[in-house]
Amino acid sequence: MNKRTLSLLLSLLLVVAMLAGCGGTTPAASSSPAASSSAAASTTASASESAPASASAEPVELVWIMGNPGKVPADQAIVEEELNKITLEKLNATVKTLYYDGDKTMLALSSGEEYDMVFTCEWFNNYAVQAANGYFADLTEMLPTVTPDLFATMPEVVWEGAKINGKIMAIPVKKDYAAEIFWRFDKVLFEDTLKMEIPDKMTFTDIEKYLKAAKDAFKAGDAAAKDAEFPLKLTKGGMGTDFGFDMINRDAALGIPYSAVGTADADKVVITYEHPDQYDKLVAMHNWFKAGYINQDAATIDDAGKYSAVKSGQGFYGADAIWTGGDGYVQKISKFSGPYLSTASIRGSMNAINAGSKNIELALKYQQLVNTDQNYRDILRYGVPGTHWEKTADGLAKKTQQGRDNYGVWAFSQGSYSLSSVEAAEGVTVDPNMWKVIFDGYKDLVATKSIGFSFDIANVETQIAACKVIKDKYSTGLSTGTLDPATEVPKMIKELEAAGIRDIQAECQKQYDAYVASKK
Repeated sequence: MNKRTLSLLLSLLLVVAMLAGCGGTTPAASSSPAASSSAAASTTASASESAPASASAEPVELVWIMGNPGKVPADQAIVEEELNKITLEKLNATVKTLYYDGDKTMLALSSGEEYDMVFTCEWFNNYAVQAANGYFADLTEMLPTVTPDLFATMPEVVWEGAKINGKIMAIPVKKDYAAEIFWRFDKVLFEDTLKMEIPDKMTFTDIEKYLKAAKDAFKAGDAAAKDAEFPLKLTKGGMGTDFGFDMINRDAALGIPYSAVGTADADKVVITYEHPDQYDKLVAMHNWFKAGYINQDAATIDDAGKYSAVKSGQGFYGADAIWTGGDGYVQKISKFSGPYLSTASIRGSMNAINAGSKNIELALKYQQLVNTDQNYRDILRYGVPGTHWEKTADGLAKKTQQGRDNYGVWAFSQGSYSLSSVEAAEGVTVDPNMWKVIFDGYKDLVATKSIGFSFDIANVETQIAACKVIKDKYSTGLSTGTLDPATEVPKMIKELEAAGIRDIQAECQKQYDAYVASKK
């Protein structure tokens, strides 16, 4: 690890206390929902927030294309009305939210649709690509001057990871910066019925004994295992197995294995499918498929339902409460990967401002409000206090049935995840101070030297497009365990090589070596 990367990581650790202090654990001035709403509307704006231009000025409407799979929450209008009471007072502005899926979001940008802010990341409305296309405003100079409170919420390493060619083109969501992957268990089945201990940490393949136990319980007719015929239910989206890599380009399956950090291969860009850190996991999954632990139609279905005896997901300490509330059954989690810090993990959730917006500074000030005002952030995430949620005596946010049914949003996409109150869940012990625990845990994070590096694909764009088609042809079968990697991975690599994967790898390696050298 070079000195600059080490310095950035030390910067992250030094500000952990500050980050936790900004987290969503501060009790509201009053536990009464009505009082909380009133307090949100009357909170004094920070010194860096601009007051409305004048009492008679016409309010400005900001438009935010927010990350969501195209579904507008049923109660969006009444939540928006509550939010606009605050923005009118603080910024003389209202905000209209558009819930677009990925395709509609990209079409909105390319067609010139009017908007002010938009959700972006590595996997939705691709940040690096859309920034390179000129859609996003350069915020580098404005952040510390126009919105210093927002700029102060995150450490240097996070802003560094947000840069494209040295410029900050979007605001990262303050959340789990370092990726951690968990197994998710049906607590009632495994702990209460099968009496199996679920440790805080385990390995990827440690899950096999749990899959077998659930399958055996189903065969034996155990009522608690009645839905566990296939303990690991998957859809054709499969299960990610490249979590052990700092992914440089997913279309071409290029990455740097975290296991190489500190070794002679620390700066070597590899094709992940031919590296044991991914290949061995594909072998394990194929074995689970053959054993009947994975549903046999996984490669062809889009929906496997909410329940699975075992699931996996990227999360953090305390995410079991969120998953429990979302899926409707009590879950317990065990970490099997991470924490790994990367450009991709920093860019896992961001919000950009339209370069063509007439209200760039106002939109930035609005983002400061979202990321620094807990009352506003809570309403944005949970809905209207007293209607969609209530605050518990220990400061947790407890959703009502109306909140669960009528106001479901991508909370991680909206703004500082760690600022909003921690969500309560039935049957799960929730730590109101979970974000302090999460950030403290980053003292053990692993990182490559790639923070801030973006692969310029201009010289190999045609080859990457061809390789993506080939990779996609195999990925569903491999990521669901359906295909045997012993025979299919060599075939895929051969086709990739014919399409120019080695040229892509060489170009990426050249750029990466130059980037690392420039930081010494």
